[in-house]
Amino acid sequence: MKKLLFILFLLSFIISCNCKKDEVVKIGYIGELDMSIWEYVSNEMKEKNIILELIQFSDYSIINKALNSGHIDLNHFQNYAYFVNATNKNDYYLSIIDKTFIASMNMYSKNLTNLSQLQLNSKIAIPKDEVNLSRALKILESIGLLKLTKKDNINYNFTTNDIRENYLKLEFVDVEADDVYSVVSFVDAAFVNLNLNFDFKDSNILYYDDPSKYDSDMYINLIAARLEDEDNSLYKTIAEAYKKRIKEVVESGKLEGIIINY
Repeated sequence: MKKLLFILFLLSFIISCNCKKDEVVKIGYIGELDMSIWEYVSNEMKEKNIILELIQFSDYSIINKALNSGHIDLNHFQNYAYFVNATNKNDYYLSIIDKTFIASMNMYSKNLTNLSQLQLNSKIAIPKDEVNLSRALKILESIGLLKLTKKDNINYNFTTNDIRENYLKLEFVDVEADDVYSVVSFVDAAFVNLNLNFDFKDSNILYYDDPSKYDSDMYINLIAARLEDEDNSLYKTIAEAYKKRIKEVVESGKLEGIIINY
């Protein structure tokens, strides 16, 4: 009888071990580049019984909302300035798990091959959201095409109303970041975020962004979680794995001109 009980206990122990569920973490991201990085990290995490459920978004405006509401556990698509603006504006309870890299916001064109080809009244597509619009204007000022009104607040988001001098009388076409594809053929140049500029590799780069010429620290990308998870060790492990992989890819030379600092 004792032997039978021991066998039953042993069987129940084995079954309970085999039925142990893997931990599942839902991650939101945007763009081809992040998809390739997260897929690599996902395969690595499987060896640790951690399943990453990768959820691709195309709309910048809803990915933080999805995180705040619990539909996903982590996201990686935004820089620090965008994160601060979004959390304050929408009362999101989010936290930064880790910082990753500074990404470029290059100027692309399908119609021009050099900045010198920009003429009077050239049309430039710029992001519609406050943070990336401000960054695009700062880049144009750093190139010497604009003069902006000086502001003491480093976190101030410039708008077209802050343009003091527009030397070529550039015309601005403001679009949602993910709608650049719909206008890039009809404008002279367009500013493209990291999450999309990897898809623009066949287009001409008129200007390689150099964040050192403006407030670069504001534009470091980050992995975000809900505030209640800011000390989650599993999430920090995932973030470290992401950073390790992105470093490997950058050092291979595959992302030259796209990721600037990491």
